Amino acid sequence: MPSRVENMVQTETGPRHVMQGTYLGTRIEVVAGYDIQTDGWPFHVYLHQSGGQTDRMSDRPTGYWAESLDAAFDEGFELAVRHLTPSGGAA
Repeated sequence: MPSRVENMVQTETGPRHVMQGTYLGTRIEVVAGYDIQTDGWPFHVYLHQSGGQTDRMSDRPTGYWAESLDAAFDEGFELAVRHLTPSGGAA
């Protein structure tokens, strides 16, 4: 997982798996679940801004898929970090 994300914790397990962390003041939430028909892990990425606004980084159904739960979390956080990092520099 991106090392720049702080306070990472898994908040849900079961059919729905949720991992949260904070980056540049934004709470990132990656939600994943196993799909038996494709043997894959579709996932969503949510960005919770400090002002209360929540943005979803994908449509429904999601276009984001991973080969494992760990990969879904890794890829989800990496997408969020790239989205939140100011252009032209690393945070």
